[in-house]
Amino acid sequence: MTEPIKRDDIAAIHKKLDECKLHVKRNNVYSCLSSFKEAMEKFLHTRMLPVDEKDLLKIINEFQYDLSHSATFKNIYGPVTFAENDIPTAVDFVGQLLQLREDEIQAEMLEDKPLQPDDTADNASAMGEESETRIRMAQTLLDRGDFGQAQETLGNDDVALAMILQICNSRGIVYRKAGDHDKAIAEYRKALYFHPDDEGLYYNVSRAYIEKQDWNAAAEAIQEGLKVNPEFREGKNLLAYIKKQLS
Repeated sequence: MTEPIKRDDIAAIHKKLDECKLHVKRNNVYSCLSSFKEAMEKFLHTRMLPVDEKDLLKIINEFQYDLSHSATFKNIYGPVTFAENDIPTAVDFVGQLLQLREDEIQAEMLEDKPLQPDDTADNASAMGEESETRIRMAQTLLDRGDFGQAQETLGNDDVALAMILQICNSRGIVYRKAGDHDKAIAEYRKALYFHPDDEGLYYNVSRAYIEKQDWNAAAEAIQEGLKVNPEFREGKNLLAYIKKQLS
């Protein structure tokens, strides 16, 4: 008996491809490739009408083109050309790209670079080997802009999440004091990805923008912090100062 066509399966492929597009916008290349591989594998194992197959194939070809021309993808893999209208070959190729990325991450982890010279004794004593491994891998992924995979790596490890906050915030402070405000802001934003309810991070972002003389961005940053904690006294004072400069 011929297997019936399930519209839900086709819809699931479209949804997975939409997830891929979102990952690209967020610069999560590893997560994008992983989801893209899943979508194509499902395409290969889903029975569908010729019109649906043609439509999905067109979307996949277009996505491959957009992905290969995205700045984040090119920074990691360089110039790459995907096979059009050949899903099995594309699945194998994406699998190779994923394996390459994993190999690179493992190689960087083996360099045994210190986490951060100013780690607190409390966190260091609480951190086991598994948490330390997660932190090293997450740092590598964050530095490459793959926030989604870094989040998956840290999972619900509270010790590792606390250390990432400390590491990124400490780096941000060092960069800000050195006058490299863009790098400082990037580090604070990494920490905010995992700790969006930390008003102090928004305060640090705002200060970095102030030193850049970007008063509007500074105001937006501290206003986000005040949404988290409307009673944040230092935040209120900073916003009042910024508004005075803008008036």
